[in-house]
Amino acid sequence: MRRILTQLFWTIALFCMPGVAFADDWVAEKLRGTVLVLVDGEWVKLERGAVVPDDRAIRTLGGRITLTRGAETIDLGPNTQIQIFDKPGRMPFTTVKEYFGTVAVEAEVKDVKHFAVQTPYLVAVVKGTRFVVASGKTSSEVSVNRGAVAVQSNEMRTNVLLSVGQSAEVGLDKALEVSGRGVLPVVLDATGKPVLPAAAATGASAAADAGGNSAKSGSNAGGNSANAGSNSGGNSANAGSNAGGNSANASHGKKG
Repeated sequence: MRRILTQLFWTIALFCMPGVAFADDWVAEKLRGTVLVLVDGEWVKLERGAVVPDDRAIRTLGGRITLTRGAETIDLGPNTQIQIFDKPGRMPFTTVKEYFGTVAVEAEVKDVKHFAVQTPYLVAVVKGTRFVVASGKTSSEVSVNRGAVAVQSNEMRTNVLLSVGQSAEVGLDKALEVSGRGVLPVVLDATGKPVLPAAAATGASAAADAGGNSAKSGSNAGGNSANAGSNSGGNSANAGSNAGGNSANASHGKKG
């Protein structure tokens, strides 16, 4: 009974919140299907027009929701869970913590200076754009539809700046990898140095090995040639000496 009353109370409270929304509040502008918000350890149904307080967990159960704050928009796809953390102050910063599912972010370039989406595998920092972050049990992926997004892997701290039409993926056993159209950006390590792709590293190693083997082969070939020349010279000298000896013997026989 107490649980039912608690859910009823927070449902009414959340439904009545639109009238007290402030400029930095996230509001459930569009809602379809079942969307829940975690209140005091209980999942409560979220209604359209409700204000979502800071750090409150939101989950979609087959439904969708669009949260807006000024020119910024966060779209949650089905089976998605997030939390929004707003850091106030002279330089405010908003972090969307995505546990799983699909999150799309859209904002105007002039208004975005303080926005990031964090998943278990990567962090995507907004540079003024529209982008989508999909996160599962073993990997996370960022796709850019407009503008640019800086992506950093949580474990290796490698990073890359993506443009329109490009994607980056990081997995449980997978390093930061870039794909998409146009000239793909170079992945950098924590010190800002380019990260050599596995294929290129293997190719460079193979080339080095091939060069070493070639040098060894040339050296062996030169040695064999020298030995052959020496043996040939020796054999020629021996042949000449034998021929001279035979000639001298033949001449001596005639005189006798």
